[in-house]
Amino acid sequence: MAGTPAQWITEARAWATASSKETGSGTRVPNQHLARGAEEARHTSADWESGTSMAKQLGAGIVGMGWAAGEHFKAYQRNPNSRMVGVCSRTPEGARAKLAALRAEVDTSGVKVYDSYEHMLADPEVQVVSICTPPSQHANQVVAAAQAGKHLCIEKAAALNLPDLRRMQAAVKQAGVKTAVCFECHYNPQVVTIKRMLELGLIGDIYSVESDYYHGIGPWYRQWEWNVTVEEGTSALLSAGCHALDLVLYFAGGEVTEVASFAGYSPNNPLQYRYPPHSTTILRFDNGVLGKCAASVDYRGPYYFPFEIQGETGCIRDNRFYSTKLGGQKAMAEIPTIMLDSGDVTHHPYEEEITDLIDCMLEDRCHPVDLEYAARVHEVIFAADRAAAEGRVVRMGEIRGL
Repeated sequence: MAGTPAQWITEARAWATASSKETGSGTRVPNQHLARGAEEARHTSADWESGTSMAKQLGAGIVGMGWAAGEHFKAYQRNPNSRMVGVCSRTPEGARAKLAALRAEVDTSGVKVYDSYEHMLADPEVQVVSICTPPSQHANQVVAAAQAGKHLCIEKAAALNLPDLRRMQAAVKQAGVKTAVCFECHYNPQVVTIKRMLELGLIGDIYSVESDYYHGIGPWYRQWEWNVTVEEGTSALLSAGCHALDLVLYFAGGEVTEVASFAGYSPNNPLQYRYPPHSTTILRFDNGVLGKCAASVDYRGPYYFPFEIQGETGCIRDNRFYSTKLGGQKAMAEIPTIMLDSGDVTHHPYEEEITDLIDCMLEDRCHPVDLEYAARVHEVIFAADRAAAEGRVVRMGEIRGL
């Protein structure tokens, strides 16, 4: 077979697209080679031409079989280029119970249950690991996986403090593995549409971006048990509001230079949070844009994830927009799309993000929401939490050591 692996993948996908148009099927051509760890992910053309590896699928493992893990499992199992190899959790019994619950939605046959994370990492059939444990465990688990040559999908919050974040970045860089952090909202159709509208300049040069996260996370969610603690939740912005802050950065462009933030409790703190469960953060970007993000995990109302973006020729508000460039528009126009209007993980586009990760592994390219990207978001969150705690404006140079 002539050409490089990347060239062959491009040609194969072009052929698959043409075939699907003729047959009406959406089947993707399985990749002909398998990435095994950090070194084996870098195949040479000679490997491909010699036919040393036949059609196989990338093997996935999941640690922490909680709520979000089910979406990771389904995403790997439904992708023609990947398969679930095994899972592990706090107890083997808990992992088996989760597999039993998933059986009605997706094939779970043949999936191993490991008695330890170390045994999962030692399995050569596993090439990519999803970290779905509580946040305090992420740093050590990411470092161990990277050192074992495993690619990574990391649930948010990726890290709870700057030293852990830097340790994770160093391990991933040294191992050369691919990563994706679960800011999966990038793949939501509403977000994709807004980003494209900004790229097209429909509302002109933007100068203000707001996105907020309002979600009552109480005892009706299992994660509430650890999310209320300082050791696991840390702040409203880090535990959940990070999704909204991420999109403020994504839409605004540029780099954050200064951060101000205030955080507080409701009078009676009915959900018993041990850190201030609501905050408001203001950002200044080096391109002149101002950003704002409110986060509340004790919100007493339906889930709400609003946007307000102001530009010199229009504005975007949630799934509506106004633009003077169109001429004759008299009111906000609605965009029919799938909105970010549910906190249920089954509503979130995990499948699209994990599909992108699998493609990145096969094509040897970086994921658009990798650990390096997520580190930028986390640095701003750490600056906001410091600003709220110390009652002052924090310059990003303090966080980044500049």
